[in-house]
Amino acid sequence: MKLAITTENKLGITDDILALIKQQQADLKKLEVEDGKIYLQTQELDKTTQGTLASQIMRVPGVKWVNQIDVLPGVATQQMLASLMQVMPDPVLGVNSKGQIAYANSAAEQRFGITLHRDKPVSMQTLFTQPGWQDKLNAAAESKLPVNIETTGGTLLLEVQSIKAAGDKPVAAMLLFRDHEKIQASSYVVQGEQIDGLKNLVYTSESFAQTVQKAKRVATVDAPINIVGEAGTGKTLLAHVCHSLSDRGHHMFTVIDCQAMKAEPMEQLLFGRHNRPGVLNLNREGTVFFSHVEYMPSHVQQKLWRYFNQATDNTPRIMTSSSKRLGFYQESGQMNARWIELINVLRLNVLPLRERVADIEPLALYFLQHMNQDIGGQTVLHDDALMKMKRYYWPGNVSQLRQCLYKAVMVNRSGEITATDLDLDGAVSLSTDLEQLTLQEAVDEFEKQFMQHWYQKYPSTRKLARQLGVSHTTVAQKIKKHNLKLGQSL
Repeated sequence: MKLAITTENKLGITDDILALIKQQQADLKKLEVEDGKIYLQTQELDKTTQGTLASQIMRVPGVKWVNQIDVLPGVATQQMLASLMQVMPDPVLGVNSKGQIAYANSAAEQRFGITLHRDKPVSMQTLFTQPGWQDKLNAAAESKLPVNIETTGGTLLLEVQSIKAAGDKPVAAMLLFRDHEKIQASSYVVQGEQIDGLKNLVYTSESFAQTVQKAKRVATVDAPINIVGEAGTGKTLLAHVCHSLSDRGHHMFTVIDCQAMKAEPMEQLLFGRHNRPGVLNLNREGTVFFSHVEYMPSHVQQKLWRYFNQATDNTPRIMTSSSKRLGFYQESGQMNARWIELINVLRLNVLPLRERVADIEPLALYFLQHMNQDIGGQTVLHDDALMKMKRYYWPGNVSQLRQCLYKAVMVNRSGEITATDLDLDGAVSLSTDLEQLTLQEAVDEFEKQFMQHWYQKYPSTRKLARQLGVSHTTVAQKIKKHNLKLGQSL
């Protein structure tokens, strides 16, 4: 029988209740006392005895109410904690003051190969394989920071939480072990509710407004999206928008940079290793965004196609970004046709910054505002700086604009950024007085500055020819015609 007894705060009331239980020859198994409440558990009693005991307790001075309950609050808390520990994927151990393992969840028993018995205590020293492990544990407990430690289950990160009694004396400890690879996989996952892509989109141009409107429409369709645009145009930010507006918006958002990662780490990150989950398993309800998907290794493309094509359980939504349309990479043999067929369902095209000049000023002011907030400054932009920005070609797009402003703010001392403060070498900016030029002279002036800009980035004439889509001979002729030299600024 389990009872919850509501009482007044009266001295000796607990003793009076316990005396009645003894009088009924009931065995007290558990007792919990808190302010105004007494919870108790006895062995199972027949209904007549239960009724008699409850009536007697109600007549005790100071008792307000008696009712039967299914479980005592303290027991319920212990059961919930035990259940939580059992479902935790990481090994958790409870250690007593003698250094013996008093508790181990299922993950710990499996990882370390231990089984606990009351009559056969297991010492925690059997888990560690490196000398000086005690010092490692003490350091983790004192600093409350994780430490690397070698165990029978491999090299793991260990966190130690001391349990202290009165007088700040440690009486037990909880040990949490975490796997390096699992932490790495989890670090690629971002909570969907922390993403607010729309809030971070800054634009006034009609062309980008149309892109945003299309993004809002395709976001609600649970199908793969390919976002096409040059580097630095904001493709990842648009992916954030599409995820946050979708039905998966409160789940995880994972970014995989295919250009920055090598094949083996990418494969392990996606699919896991040694029965340890990868992000495809960690993020079944959310979105996986493959940035620079054209750089994904061929065998990873094939493995991903098989995974999504054969999956029977929930799988994440796929989003990708690329510099060109995916059909181009299929024709060149750079990407697998079946993988492209899977991911090339919906498409968003993002124009380069030079084709949406109206966005340059609001973006510049937005970046400058945030930089001022970060450093506590009040730097402003002069009109000639804005004019130079609007005339510039911006091969690095929005990312280059932000970096250019950051450099100017960091070195500026006057509080006003002028055109000369902007590090835009080789800018395609017609600073010459056009009113004094004929059409042919103006075209030649633009060509000279355009060629000079790209010549600084591609000093090899053959690479420059490929970038501009002309022959090597044409490039050589233009360099000679305009007397262009490396390191030269116009």
